[in-house]
Amino acid sequence: MKKKAKYMEVYLEVKNRIIDEVYAVGEKLPPGDILAQEFETSKLTVKKGLDMLVSEGVLLSRSGYGTEVVRKPIDNSKVFGPSDGLLSVIGEGHVESEIHTFSIELPSKKVAEQLKIQENEYIYNIVRSRFVDKKPYSLEQTFMPLSVIPGLQPQHLKKSVYEYIRKELGLDIQSSHLWMRGDLAKETDSAILGIDRGSFMIEIEKVVSLSTGAPFEYSITRHLYQDFVFEAVFIEN
Repeated sequence: MKKKAKYMEVYLEVKNRIIDEVYAVGEKLPPGDILAQEFETSKLTVKKGLDMLVSEGVLLSRSGYGTEVVRKPIDNSKVFGPSDGLLSVIGEGHVESEIHTFSIELPSKKVAEQLKIQENEYIYNIVRSRFVDKKPYSLEQTFMPLSVIPGLQPQHLKKSVYEYIRKELGLDIQSSHLWMRGDLAKETDSAILGIDRGSFMIEIEKVVSLSTGAPFEYSITRHLYQDFVFEAVFIEN
């Protein structure tokens, strides 16, 4: 098995320590020379690993002050899980949402099939962009059947839709089915997220179901690749 580059070892270990709150939000990391000694590498290699977390908005580095933890990393395995959303994973104060479309309409054939409804049953069509610490994170289009999720309002989209479903509607969210693929940024991605057209993106297609087995969400979310890490463990019987 190919050995990880040393800077990646630093990046992953420090990231895991922040997730596990070994380094808490608001706390400064040990100096570079201390980390270099611990990881048995150079200060330059440590800086390269930490700079990746700085670019993700997890760390803030200031000359003469040190490197501070400003937020937890985004754990995409939770974001894409059946009952967690972006706000619950990294905190409401770090996420901003802009609603571009909120309409009630009839579904396309594909959307109706994914939600297991008839083509004459009305759905919500929602398009919103998400920004984490003022930086573009994703552009998502979500379809939900009115018959399953009644009373959804634009104000719910500014916060957590899953919280509305669980707490206000009293529904249990159970499972997610994901399809993941790479793609290039289109004109809409560029205009809304402020990225270059043709930039690499990760697209997640998702169907989420309630404990009853009824699908309540079909969504397509396009993510910037920089803050995207998806981890899975496969066990062979």
